[in-house]
Amino acid sequence: MLRVFVLRAENLQIIENDISDAYCTVTFQGVKKKTKVIKNNLNPVWNEGFEWDLKGTPLDASSEIQIVVKDHETMGRNR
Repeated sequence: MLRVFVLRAENLQIIENDISDAYCTVTFQGVKKKTKVIKNNLNPVWNEGFEWDLKGTPLDASSEIQIVVKDHETMGRNR
């Protein structure tokens, strides 16, 4: 079992004169999971955990976890 905890982010940038509505995506072996959106906060606290069942899954040096902080947009693309 792989467990990843996303705790918080600090000092996020203001984009387009708008305070960030931040969320994180966590991707491992092609499976993407997403935190909740924290609105109007440049220092969001998620305190969320995600799990991947690794039974029968080979791990090697190329197995990486990608964590990306994004800004949720109600209109258009998320950044």
